[in-house]
Amino acid sequence: MSSLPSLVPARTITTLIALASALCLLSAYASAQTCCVAPKDEIFGGYSWLNPNGYGDLGYKVLNIVEGFDISNTYYFPGAHNFGLTVDGSGSFHGNTNPINPNNSGTSGTSVGYVLGGLQYKFHTHSFSPFVRGFVGTANLSPDCCGETKWNVAGGGGGGVDLCVTQALSIRLAQVDYIYSKYDHTFPSGYSSQWNSIRLAAGVVLCLGCTSNPQLSCAASTTTAEVWAGEPVVVTSAGTNFNPKHNITYAWAANGGKLSAANAQSATIDTTGMAPGSYSASSTITDPKMKKMNTATCAAPFIIKQPRPPVASCSANPTTIAIGEPSSITLAASDPQGWPLTYSWTATGGQLSGTGSSATLTATKADVGNTITVTGTASDGRTPPVSSSCTVMTKLPGAEVEKCVSIKDWGECTFEKNPQKPWRVDNDCKDTLDKLSLRLQQEPNGKLDVVGYTDSKEAAKEPNLGAQRAVNVKYYLTTDGPNKADAARIQPRQGGTEEGKAAHFYFVPEINLCSGQREEGTVVQETQIQGQSRMTPTPKKGKAKPAAPPAQQ
Repeated sequence: MSSLPSLVPARTITTLIALASALCLLSAYASAQTCCVAPKDEIFGGYSWLNPNGYGDLGYKVLNIVEGFDISNTYYFPGAHNFGLTVDGSGSFHGNTNPINPNNSGTSGTSVGYVLGGLQYKFHTHSFSPFVRGFVGTANLSPDCCGETKWNVAGGGGGGVDLCVTQALSIRLAQVDYIYSKYDHTFPSGYSSQWNSIRLAAGVVLCLGCTSNPQLSCAASTTTAEVWAGEPVVVTSAGTNFNPKHNITYAWAANGGKLSAANAQSATIDTTGMAPGSYSASSTITDPKMKKMNTATCAAPFIIKQPRPPVASCSANPTTIAIGEPSSITLAASDPQGWPLTYSWTATGGQLSGTGSSATLTATKADVGNTITVTGTASDGRTPPVSSSCTVMTKLPGAEVEKCVSIKDWGECTFEKNPQKPWRVDNDCKDTLDKLSLRLQQEPNGKLDVVGYTDSKEAAKEPNLGAQRAVNVKYYLTTDGPNKADAARIQPRQGGTEEGKAAHFYFVPEINLCSGQREEGTVVQETQIQGQSRMTPTPKKGKAKPAAPPAQQ
């Protein structure tokens, strides 16, 4: 007997160590399983310990009851598998009172039963799944003294945690419930009739209706949905409902381009050389530890944009030179995508020098009397190069060119009468342009320069107003007016502030311009500043602004 006190602590420690080891093993086993995270129904059954925390008749306190059971059934809602309706029943038997009822000769005669129902929320995982719940119901209370068995209303709540073992089986490690009820005393006791009971339970849980886990899915995305060929595309995928404790694998495939890495969560696609169009990259995520339905596939679309080639226009100044004289050749070019351009030049005669968007042509003796064609080519390195040609005529040094002609001033239109629309072709200007279009038809060779001017105040506020006036005049001559002129023979140009609020018209003969003749202003890029009809409504607020400054020639 003397060794019993020393054995009790040793046995307790041994039991606790064994229990802790078992829990660790179960936890490790559970983490490797594909547990049920969306059951339709769960049935729990196990041991129950009850602290009634109440009094019977005549002040008899009901002691803890160590013999008992607890069973419950929880049905989970299909649309929200963490929420469910729960029904719980428990019984506790052979409890004592203090003092012991002498009429029972010390026999443990206290019993307590509960029938409860309510709502339960359980966070289902592949290992530990905690839950909370609330319930109401009825209590059957039978203290071991004096009064009879009585029924009363009960209510409360609690929670606990389950450890997943397999898809169909879990262990309820702990369940703690608070239950409020009353025992109406038959005989006076001087104590409260309320019972604030604490019930502890543990046992096993059967998961029903869990034939499979929630469907695995994934979503794929790109950092940029539209790119030019040669620009990289980064694709990424993320899985849903995969076990976070499992190592999942990734596999990428694309219907165009070259993948940098096909077995990572993110991959980069090299789009060099890809034709414009729509493409996609698909990702397959796999959980190797799952035996079936262990993959999810998703795709990320992307587009290779269709680039537009550059726009180029060649001009020479002057267009007639003598031997040894230079002519400045300019290629006005722009790229719709804003890509940098490279330039190259060729000529059918003379000496050509220069780089970039301008070159210089010098006539030689072999070029006397000939027309030299100079061709400039602009390339952005991605679309087909674009070329434009202009011509230069040569003459003997000091010789006069036969039938030398000059640029002709064909008058002007003013834009002073409508301050709300200072670029509009008004009725006075309309009459002038109708006559101008007939005159242009009578001159089949040559072009018409329309030079738009502004005054200094307008230029400070609207630097492109002169260019807008020029393109609006061209729009009337080619579209609005009764005599449709050839758009290729009309060139809008932007002048300065020396002529005020006006547009001047200069007829430029096709060849044989006299020496020293120069065209007024700079060429307007009509892709950036577009013509407007004279019938365009007046803006409600403020003044419309020209779109962008014209390119310099």
